[in-house]
Amino acid sequence: MHPEFIVSLDLGTTKVAAVVGEFGEGGMKITGAAVLPSDGVKKGMVVDMEAAAACVGLALEKAGRMAEVDIQGVCAGFSGPGVRSINSRGVISLPDGRREVTAADVRKVVDSAGNVVLPSDMEIVDTAVLDFTVDKSRGIKDPVGMAGSRLGVEVHLVTAQAAGVENFVRMLEKVGVDALNLVFQPLACAHSVLTREEMESGCLLIDIGGGITDFALFHGGCVRASGVIPVGGNNISKDLAIGLRIPESAAEEIKLRYGLALESLAGEDETVLLPGSQGNSGGEVRKKIIAAIMEPRCEEIFSMIKASVSSTDWYKSMGAGVVLTGGGSRLMGMKSVASQVFGLPARKGMPEGLGGIPGVAVDESWSAAVGLLLFESDRFGRLARLKRPGRPLGWMFDRLRRIASLFL
Repeated sequence: MHPEFIVSLDLGTTKVAAVVGEFGEGGMKITGAAVLPSDGVKKGMVVDMEAAAACVGLALEKAGRMAEVDIQGVCAGFSGPGVRSINSRGVISLPDGRREVTAADVRKVVDSAGNVVLPSDMEIVDTAVLDFTVDKSRGIKDPVGMAGSRLGVEVHLVTAQAAGVENFVRMLEKVGVDALNLVFQPLACAHSVLTREEMESGCLLIDIGGGITDFALFHGGCVRASGVIPVGGNNISKDLAIGLRIPESAAEEIKLRYGLALESLAGEDETVLLPGSQGNSGGEVRKKIIAAIMEPRCEEIFSMIKASVSSTDWYKSMGAGVVLTGGGSRLMGMKSVASQVFGLPARKGMPEGLGGIPGVAVDESWSAAVGLLLFESDRFGRLARLKRPGRPLGWMFDRLRRIASLFL
């Protein structure tokens, strides 16, 4: 059974977004939303708990007031340079005399796949079941009730620095809300910007934020690889500030108003008036110079991701290309740079699937916040369907490790 409403929280380096989705006869729709500049966060990690709690609390207050609900818990996205992902396999022999797979068998084999050696400061915070094998049969999504003697599984494990995740949870406690669920950011974005066909045929989702860029590669309907690179839109602004010898705030303004990811997009005679300081004119600069400063950093973002995924078999067989989302994807020419680096078609990914407040439904900077709502809604829906009479308990499709259990 669905709750009356779900609240998502997307806390990034440059902004904090909170969205309320309420359930009605026609499904879920957005009834409250707020976005504010973030504080106390650097490259996706909380570095000042009081400052972060203040901006999160204000965003949740505004979204809750708009939706007329009392917010006590959130489904939040998490990321950061310390996030790593690995794929792992597990296999068990079914007990002699019983050849039918049960939910208990599935629990046991998934637990065995999660028994990996990690550095002492890392924890598994998310587990995605990819598929099962029963004897020699592969690609099985739900093995419960099938006959066999050996059960195998492949899982995608997302790990993070335990201290960083704990600080995030404690920050929410300062706000007075619970972390009901934590979801790796690009996996949430996938729910709002990717189609089922894209995830089946293979695609690379890239979420370009201010301080970091997240990515996830999908194939066969499942995430196969994911990660984070410590470069984002802020790095482009810093390059402009250095290259043009202007303050970073002015560089950010120039990037948003006149920025181009490709030098070839700028006209030979196009010029831009630079912001001045203390009442003085900042002078003019050719747009080609601005683009020439920005293009190498844009290429670097995609090249770093390509280096992380290009050796995988799934990358070599992607049929749906690259999907860009997040605030950093707004830059003119970003799709062309991505297409050149990956040698694949690229498109812009906008959040879809929810009605309500129009501005939230069409802006790529809201992809994660909207995706978190859809992720959590799907989770409740799966639980409701799997608890119908006559169907085995389908716990394996739920999150296997709730973040709160890490700190009990």
